[in-house]
Amino acid sequence: MTLRAKPVSSRSGRPDRTGGDRRTFLVNLGFTLAIALSLLILVGYAAWSWWDDHNGTVATVNGVTLTKDDLRARLRVEQFRITYTEARIQTLLTAGRLSQAQADQQLQQLQQRSQQISVIAVGRLVDAELQSQLAKTENITVTDADVAAQFLKEKTIPEERHIWVIEVAPADDPDTGEPGDTEKAAARDKADTALADLKAGKSWDEVAKAVSTADSAPQAGDLGWAEKEIPLDQGYLDAVFSVAANTPTDVIEGKDGIFRIGRVTEIDPERVDETYDTRIQEADMTVADYQVAVRSDVVRQKLDDMVVADLSKPGLQRHVEQIYLPVESTVPPADAVKVRHILFAPKDDPSGAQTLAKTDPAWRAAEDEARAAYEALKKDPSKFDEMARTLSDEGSAKTTGGKQPFYETNSLIDQAFAKAIFEPGLTPGRLLVPVESGFGWHVIQFLRTYGAGDESWLKSVRQQALDGAKFEELARDQGEGEEAAKGGDVGWIAKGTEGELKEVPIFDADIGGVTDVVTIPDDGSYLWKVVAEEMRTPTDDQIEIFKANGFDNWYSGKYAEAKIDIAGAASGVGG
Repeated sequence: MTLRAKPVSSRSGRPDRTGGDRRTFLVNLGFTLAIALSLLILVGYAAWSWWDDHNGTVATVNGVTLTKDDLRARLRVEQFRITYTEARIQTLLTAGRLSQAQADQQLQQLQQRSQQISVIAVGRLVDAELQSQLAKTENITVTDADVAAQFLKEKTIPEERHIWVIEVAPADDPDTGEPGDTEKAAARDKADTALADLKAGKSWDEVAKAVSTADSAPQAGDLGWAEKEIPLDQGYLDAVFSVAANTPTDVIEGKDGIFRIGRVTEIDPERVDETYDTRIQEADMTVADYQVAVRSDVVRQKLDDMVVADLSKPGLQRHVEQIYLPVESTVPPADAVKVRHILFAPKDDPSGAQTLAKTDPAWRAAEDEARAAYEALKKDPSKFDEMARTLSDEGSAKTTGGKQPFYETNSLIDQAFAKAIFEPGLTPGRLLVPVESGFGWHVIQFLRTYGAGDESWLKSVRQQALDGAKFEELARDQGEGEEAAKGGDVGWIAKGTEGELKEVPIFDADIGGVTDVVTIPDDGSYLWKVVAEEMRTPTDDQIEIFKANGFDNWYSGKYAEAKIDIAGAASGVGG
């Protein structure tokens, strides 16, 4: 008999505890790891967000990174300056030193700045970094004492004075349209007499209302309260800010040729705003933080001083003649025409001609003058500009040489005049027989059609110059700037006075040569001839231009050369 062992088998319905525990453990472990990973992601994202919110790039300047924290600091500075200025305007308004209209205008300008504050802050942040780099290159240093002095200046409320003026403007010479020596001497005598009357005891009101040619004469020359940094003649400002109250100044001849007497009735001396530091702290800044921006202001001023000093040294200058065609406010059609004319009005009165009977002998006299001028010009057309400036009864001819704007066939001009200038087949330079209009008799010269535009026309003028035509005559006959009356002579040009768009072609040209045509957007088209070159000391007027524009011209070139990348993150940066 054989014995066999029974096979061992699991009992149905009884769980395997070892396998189930393992699965539960693995599930729980996975869930825990997932939670941990999620938490790590959240923490990492939070850390990255914090880092980006503070250290994220707003801009780079030649490899230097400017962060969002940098921008926030600058935004606080710019907002503080706007808010402080608004409060100052309100104070002046309340004190009656600004009219409501003046206050509203200034507050509106500040509001516009506030709306653009992010863009302004980014721009100034970039400028501060680039100018700091340029200062190092130029070996310019800024000390703590420099910063402290600038900070004190910023929180100092400047002296204000209630100022008055008596102006005596010379009359124009009837032949030249500008004040001559005789007219200037008469104006000076009138001003000297006014000053003598004031010193003799006449009231300021009486003299100002009787003598002054200024718009403020009906108010006895009252210009209101002012700081010294306002756009008035500097000689006058220097005088009224040094004279004692209720004492007239001497007669001051301004750079504009006007003679002025000033006085002051009230003086509010400069003073330090003792609340300034507190206001800075209330704006969520420390004084030290604010002085970072002040330091950048000092850097800019020192660079400005350096540029002006360099430009003011003796250097090569060029004597230049110019033909200038200003940009048209609206582009004329190709068939629009430009002419110049000399008007001979009966009794030299264009406005009165409309009502003057045609039988009046003055009409015949005007015709005779026109025909005599026409015959003279047929013999020598180059006299047209001179005759227009000296003989024409059109008021503007003394400054325009009789040149007219472009006329179209539907332009609202005298029909007889229009018929003459739109005659088919007219060619540039054509002299037309005298034409009678409702204003008098006209001697007209056809100049050109608009064609392909001013730049194209000026290129043809350039070719005439290259072919031997006298540049002075071309400038007088074709130019439309003030210099046309002088054959295009704009005098001596120093680097730093005109900007690179003009200076580069002028200083690249040969002596005696003619530049290419240069068209400057929103300005016009230019053509220059370089007459001579000399080493010259800048004039006072040129130095004033250096002070006004020299740094901006220099810095725009440095900015263009720099590697600047603005990330466009400013709009998302809060305070």
